[in-house]
Amino acid sequence: MSTSQCTKRVELAKQLPLKTPFSVHIFPIYMCNFKCKYCLHSMSTSELAKKGFKKSVMDFSIYKKAIDGIKEYDDKLKALIFAGHGEPLLHKDICKMVKYAKDANIAQRVEIVTNASLLDKKMSDGLIEAGVDRLKISIQGTNAKKYKEVSDYDMDYSEFLSNLKYFKENKKHTEVYIKIIDIALDGKEDEMLFKNLFEPVADYVDIEYAIPFINELNEDVYGDKEFDKCKQGNLQKSKICSMPFYMQVVAPNGDILPCCSTDVPIVLGNIDDTSIKEIWNNKTTKGFLKTMLTDKNKNAVCANCCVPEFGLQEGDYLDEYKDELLKKYEE
Repeated sequence: MSTSQCTKRVELAKQLPLKTPFSVHIFPIYMCNFKCKYCLHSMSTSELAKKGFKKSVMDFSIYKKAIDGIKEYDDKLKALIFAGHGEPLLHKDICKMVKYAKDANIAQRVEIVTNASLLDKKMSDGLIEAGVDRLKISIQGTNAKKYKEVSDYDMDYSEFLSNLKYFKENKKHTEVYIKIIDIALDGKEDEMLFKNLFEPVADYVDIEYAIPFINELNEDVYGDKEFDKCKQGNLQKSKICSMPFYMQVVAPNGDILPCCSTDVPIVLGNIDDTSIKEIWNNKTTKGFLKTMLTDKNKNAVCANCCVPEFGLQEGDYLDEYKDELLKKYEE
């Protein structure tokens, strides 16, 4: 896949510390219409309760506080991303949310990560009118049978492709990136079929590789599989998790989290009582970042997270800059 210009990454270590995070991830809803076998939504209600995961929906007032707070940052975000542990298009106000962010002019791009099963013509028209800059679509198979196997979802595949075609033909500036996870493919012929099906309705397509992201599911989903690739295909393991150094996550209840982990390593604050910029600069956040630099295993969740080994992107590795960065953050 050719690297998209709007998502080209810089070498993170040379930019730190950041006055403004590169990205803020809005988690608008903790619900999904899919039950993908590698995702937490395939777990039972009791199993989710043990993880502390509760189905919830972000109130627009919470969202508004987040966006209004982002205006206080010195610079624009590189990206405001609607994603998280749920399907963003399930939120009844998703088009309104996109428009509010675009009108606020707080990010270089506003992006949605979606399974696109709800991307009918009405939804497409709403998102296009709202001004969404990037649509990142996750595909779970090249036919309806595979969708049922991977996601326990009855996909009308012909209608799905027709809806994607409609979005592509009617979009204005929106970049469409369509990806599939390797475990949803059945060999090289299926890879070619994926490209043949989705290249006509996308600007970019790619294959991503499964990583052992949810500890409770790994044995059932992957068995004794040896992981020799990171999510993007290469493999460079790290002792330091770089995600909290460049991003903030806003949970549906307004909690500010340091990353996308399904288990919460720490709550850095809540935008109901503290601005998002204040949270980015508070003692709790800085203390957590120092823990990442010195020994992430001091945090129980981080100690069991696979992201530093399999989930970091090119340019985000900080290990060789550890001492230099620790001095900066202690200052």
